[in-house]
Amino acid sequence: MKVPNKSTSQLDRRVIERVPMEGSVTVFFDEQQVIGPGQNMSEEGVFFVAEAALRVRVLIDGSDEWRDGEIVRVQSMGEGNLGMAVRFV
Repeated sequence: MKVPNKSTSQLDRRVIERVPMEGSVTVFFDEQQVIGPGQNMSEEGVFFVAEAALRVRVLIDGSDEWRDGEIVRVQSMGEGNLGMAVRFV
């Protein structure tokens, strides 16, 4: 039996096509608290699960309209960079 790797299973779940883009994206975080139960910790950091959505406002280069959204995924891209997925709401 073939076991799909993580990237394959993520692609299979995508219903809406992704398209490449150029330009910058500005994300504005409203002042809010994020509270949730801790899962584990070390001297370098802590991992916890947020009990609420982290709401943001997004402006995409070339548009004059801000869109409301919520962060659905954050991942390390190495060298201090973060990748963030925002779902528009």
